[in-house]
Amino acid sequence: MSLRLNPEYDNLLPHMSEEEFAELKNSIETEGQHYPIIVNENLEVLDGHHRFRACIALGIEPDFEVKQFDDKLIEKKFVIEANLRRRHLNNFQLVELAVPLLEIEKAIAKQHAKNNKTEPGPQQEQTSTEPFQEPPYKGRTAEAIAKKAGVSTRTLERGKKIIEQASEDDKQKLREGKTSIARVYQEIINEEKPSKPLEENECKVETVPDAHNKTELLTLLERLLNKELYCPECGNNMLECNKCHKSLKQLLKKSKSDEQH
Repeated sequence: MSLRLNPEYDNLLPHMSEEEFAELKNSIETEGQHYPIIVNENLEVLDGHHRFRACIALGIEPDFEVKQFDDKLIEKKFVIEANLRRRHLNNFQLVELAVPLLEIEKAIAKQHAKNNKTEPGPQQEQTSTEPFQEPPYKGRTAEAIAKKAGVSTRTLERGKKIIEQASEDDKQKLREGKTSIARVYQEIINEEKPSKPLEENECKVETVPDAHNKTELLTLLERLLNKELYCPECGNNMLECNKCHKSLKQLLKKSKSDEQH
């Protein structure tokens, strides 16, 4: 029975360029295989995928070690954590591994909570009819995973949003280090923001009533500026707009400029 790859773990593998793979093959060919490939009981490769491929390409029988796991989730967690130890990964590649690890930790916590739930004995009455509620997914779990991945919690949160919403092209650029998590994240946030409504004077064709209104407004502003109009209650001159708080001089200057154009 020979070793084989598990397609389920393909998306958890760190990227390796053709040049890096060629160097790995050369190293194994000249110096031998330094570390054994880790496989499960079904001889599926868990750690050492690139070493396995290099050995196959060279026609060399690979050295391997069988590792047993009681649970498939624990096995997948091992695969991810083994890849997180690769020192050449950039932040986004680390996040791509950390996000599924986050989900695994959530599933494991839920599983443990259900296993630890005490069932009523034959003499005990069921005092509650409410369904089992899984424990809330604590923020400290995300902090622990981020620390294990070697990134900040904010980077993990931003990277998760990118994985969920960014285009595959942007993700590939992140893997290759051609853009940053901050930039792609900001682009997503900008797209989510509602478009700014047009100002009243934008893209508006001026009509005869509009022109007349401008003339009347200009006259009114000039009278206010010359202190011909004032508050009948307190006698205070009306010197600025109560909405935009522009002074009459500013409003008058703008109105005259608009009229000239």
